[in-house]
Amino acid sequence: MFAVLGNHDWHTDRADAVRRVLEEAGVVVLERSWATCDLNGTRLGIAGTKGFIGGFPGSTLPDFGEPILREVYAETGRDVEALEKGLAAIDDCPLRVVLLHYSPTMSTLAGEPETIWTFLGTNRLDGPIQKHKPHLVLHGHAHQGTFAGAVGSVPVYNVAVHVTGRDFFVFELDSEAPDASGAKLEAPVL
Repeated sequence: MFAVLGNHDWHTDRADAVRRVLEEAGVVVLERSWATCDLNGTRLGIAGTKGFIGGFPGSTLPDFGEPILREVYAETGRDVEALEKGLAAIDDCPLRVVLLHYSPTMSTLAGEPETIWTFLGTNRLDGPIQKHKPHLVLHGHAHQGTFAGAVGSVPVYNVAVHVTGRDFFVFELDSEAPDASGAKLEAPVL
């Protein structure tokens, strides 16, 4: 199992403790990092980072103004850079997945008030996704958002339980597919 932490995990400033508990349970927590594993003879690469805020066209936070505002911009930049490095590191894997907490696309935010989209993610995260074209991108955070979206041809799913109404989904990936269009979704029987 692989996971990234979210804003609630960081809220009490105890992210390290949350991470330790998850890792003791056998979960690999990715934060500005990547991992690979073998599944049924196919190498799977996973790039993961929490991501951060910053907005989308029409409402973005600038790299300008007070130092604290510029630090928010820089923090997002560190996540974008880490996502780029992670995707580059797993580029040779036949299957590639991105795990984020914040959304890289407006397409999974529909249903949320547009006035808060700046705080639900940023399209700055979509650059590495468009460049490396992973097979699948998963994020949470947008609790009133939309389940399925995309960054270009790459499928993006908002897997917040509030959106899915389920504890999990099964995503079936085809390593033989020539591009990210090989992702298929199966809803579990509960």
